[in-house]
Amino acid sequence: MLALAFWFICSAAVGLFANALGRSGATWILFSLILSPSLGLIVVAVLDKKRARSARAIEAEVAATASA
Repeated sequence: MLALAFWFICSAAVGLFANALGRSGATWILFSLILSPSLGLIVVAVLDKKRARSARAIEAEVAATASA
């Protein structure tokens, strides 16, 4: 029973870590619950941080490609 509690706690920690990096925390919790929290942590740590692009940055990119 203690092992299951530890598994759930570690999976939740992976989800919180993924959420802090801009990824879907719920998805990574499920991933960690199904496979393993250690594998989930490794995969999340290897992935790049997801950056939220602002509307101004998107408009500048569109304008740059439109003028080219």
